[in-house]
Amino acid sequence: MKLDFKNSIKIASVYIGTVLGAGFASGQELMKFFAYYGYKGMIGLLLTGVMFAVVGWAVLEILFFNKATSYKEFIYPIAGKTFGKILELSVIFFMFVCFCAMFAGSGALFQQRFHIPYQVGVLAMAVCCYITFLFDVKGVIAVNSILAPILLIGVLIVGLYMWFFRSTTVMNKVVEVFLVVRDNWLSSAIIYVSYNIITAVVVLTTLHKLVKSKFTARLGSLMAGIALGMIGIILGLVILVHYSDIQGIEIPMLAIVMRYAKVLQYIYIVVLISAMFTTAVANGYGILSKLKLTNTKHGKIKLAVFILLAVIFSQIGFSNMVGKIYPIFGYIGVFEVILILVYFVKMKYEQLKVKIKNSMFPFGKTLTKNIKSR
Repeated sequence: MKLDFKNSIKIASVYIGTVLGAGFASGQELMKFFAYYGYKGMIGLLLTGVMFAVVGWAVLEILFFNKATSYKEFIYPIAGKTFGKILELSVIFFMFVCFCAMFAGSGALFQQRFHIPYQVGVLAMAVCCYITFLFDVKGVIAVNSILAPILLIGVLIVGLYMWFFRSTTVMNKVVEVFLVVRDNWLSSAIIYVSYNIITAVVVLTTLHKLVKSKFTARLGSLMAGIALGMIGIILGLVILVHYSDIQGIEIPMLAIVMRYAKVLQYIYIVVLISAMFTTAVANGYGILSKLKLTNTKHGKIKLAVFILLAVIFSQIGFSNMVGKIYPIFGYIGVFEVILILVYFVKMKYEQLKVKIKNSMFPFGKTLTKNIKSR
C-alpha cells in the first residue's frame, strides 16, 4: 500500500506538471478558455478537474490491464491501426508545438519582466531541457517530483494573497465581470481538457512501471484532478476580476502580480518558470521516447538538433501558439477522449460480467481449473 501511494504521488506529480504549462500558469489559457465566459467559465474550471480525474483514471487503468509499455501499444487496441497511426502523427506534431510554446513562454517572461532579450529566455529553457533529457525518464520524474509541489504551493500563495489583499477598485469590477456570460463555455472546457489530454496520455504511458494496481491508477488520477481543479479556480477568479486590464498581454498573470509586493512577484516567477519547465520536459520527452532519438547512435547530437528546431519554431510567439494553434488540436483530443472512455466503459463492463459470473459460480471456476490441470 505504501508503495502504491508513493507511485500514485509520482504519477499525479507528472500529470499535474504536464498540464500546468506556461499557457496555464501565465493566465493565457485561463483568460481565453474560461474568464471570457464570466462566472460560467468558473463552472467550466470545476468541470475540468472532474474530467482530468476521470480521463486520467481511464488511461492508467487501461494501461495497467493491457500491460501497454508505449503509446502505440496503448492506442492501437482502442482506435485501431488506421486511426491509431493518425493519432500518433497528430500527437507528435502537437507535442512539438507545446514544446516550442514553452520556449516561447520563457522568452516572453524574460523580456516582459526583466527586459532581457527574448532569445536569452528561450536558450535558457533549451539548455535546461537538454540536460534533463540526458537522464532519460529518471530526469523527467525527478523534475516533476520536485517542481509539481512548488507549483501547487506557489499558486496557492499567489492566488490567496491577491484575494486577501485585493483592492477596492478591483472588487468593484467583480459584479461587472461575473455578469458577462457568453455561450459555449462548456465546449471551451471540453476542448481545453482534450488538447491537454493529447500530451498527458503519451506522458502517462511512459510511467507504466509505476502503475502497480488499480488503486495506483485511481488515486494518482484523483489527486491530479483535485489539484488541477483547485488551482484552476484560484487563478481563474484572479484573471476574471482583472480581465479588462490584461487583454492583449503575453503573460497576463505577471501583469497582475506586478501590482503587488515584490516577494509575491518573485514567487510567481518561480511558479511560472517551473510550469514552463515541467511541461517542456513532459512534451519533449514524450516525442523523444516515441521516436527513440536518444537511444540510438549519435543520440546526443540528434537531441541537440531536436532542441535547436524547437528554438527556431519558438519565434512564432507564445500567445499566437496558445490562442490559435492549441484549439485546433482540441478537436483531435475530443475524438481521442471519446475513444478512450468508450473503450474504458466496455472494459469495466466485461470485468463486471466476469466478477458476477465468478461470484455466482465460485466452485465451477475452481473445478474448471482442476480439470484443465489434469
